[in-house]
Amino acid sequence: MTKRTMMKIPNLPDDLESEILCRVPAKSLTKLKTTCKRWYALFRDPRFVKQNLGKSAREVMLLMNHRVHSISVNRHGIHDGVDPSMEFSGKLIRLSDSKDVKVSTIFQCEGLVLCISSTTNGNNRLVVWNPCTGQTRCIKPRTCYRRDDSYALGYVNTKSSCQSYKILRICRYYNDQKLRVAVFEIYDFRCDSWRVLDDDMIWGIFSAGVSLNGDTFWIGGDKETGFFLMYFDFTTERFGRFPLPYQSFDYEDIAVLSLVREEKLSLLNQNLHINSSEMKIWVTNKFDEAKDLSWSQFLVVDFDKFTLPYVNSVISFFLDEENKVAVCCYTDMEDEERTKIYIVGVDLYKEVYKEVTKGSILNWPCFVSYAPNLVHIQKTSPKGKKKMREKEARTGGQLCKKQ
Repeated sequence: MTKRTMMKIPNLPDDLESEILCRVPAKSLTKLKTTCKRWYALFRDPRFVKQNLGKSAREVMLLMNHRVHSISVNRHGIHDGVDPSMEFSGKLIRLSDSKDVKVSTIFQCEGLVLCISSTTNGNNRLVVWNPCTGQTRCIKPRTCYRRDDSYALGYVNTKSSCQSYKILRICRYYNDQKLRVAVFEIYDFRCDSWRVLDDDMIWGIFSAGVSLNGDTFWIGGDKETGFFLMYFDFTTERFGRFPLPYQSFDYEDIAVLSLVREEKLSLLNQNLHINSSEMKIWVTNKFDEAKDLSWSQFLVVDFDKFTLPYVNSVISFFLDEENKVAVCCYTDMEDEERTKIYIVGVDLYKEVYKEVTKGSILNWPCFVSYAPNLVHIQKTSPKGKKKMREKEARTGGQLCKKQ
């Protein structure tokens, strides 16, 4: 190519340049953001960020003993006699750089991670973090955070390219009459404030939550209907429910939810309390392709065929649909609360990790599978807060209320 025919990237039409760059994985783009001011602005443009979603390979992080790690589980050739393996890529989160901070829970919503941590003096912290860009935002409480609080991160489903993120806080405590009550609060990123949600949830939550299409899903249950799939819609700010693929009224059943490629939900069920050696996993249909939720059985494992000394309750898992296996983690109460991770299929069981040091009874390991992205965590400046209050005054205080 001659000098006359050579075209430098800065001379490309803006729309063509954007079209080329949006196909590059987000992690690579973060290394290019300081190339020029135009690219820096482009990578923060919500329209570009939305175009770039899904261009990155999925990664897995593991919360273990209050630290968040990046891991890789090699499953290539697993059905051809090749032993699987797991490697730690490194410690991820800045919050865990301090020995005084312990991360107790992580919750993922399309690449953004909500971290609940506590310090040695008992103070809790709530931080939203983008592990791809490194951006964080600390969320201050309306009054104070409680140790038994539950949280979920989601967003309002609109046609806008800029997602409107919110946090749901479920606060359970005993009132003056010594009755256990629940209060629901919503945090809106746009106006940097909490408000109490008018809802009366009378059922319990029996699993960690997972986010799909901006909404959060849990295993819920009550005495009348047994277990069901409970969800919170961040657009309408209301709870709802779907049926599970099985019916159970036994609260000792193990039910764990997981996400499949930001498209579907998966459900793992164990009945160890009745000495059942079976583990069953179901997968839903794609939510964006059908209005009604349906389940299909993905995997049934009989642990008796592996002659294990005992079977533990799975705490967290993720699926490999191509190899038809599940990667599971648990805390082994029979082995000094050590975290252990294994890969299991119909005729396959392989332990790929065993914690070397003694664990803790408070350790609840958790997998998070996510696709890195460039989503910018909105921050409201003091000047922006003033403008927001002025807009609320003009709209009768409706700006940050339910949409």
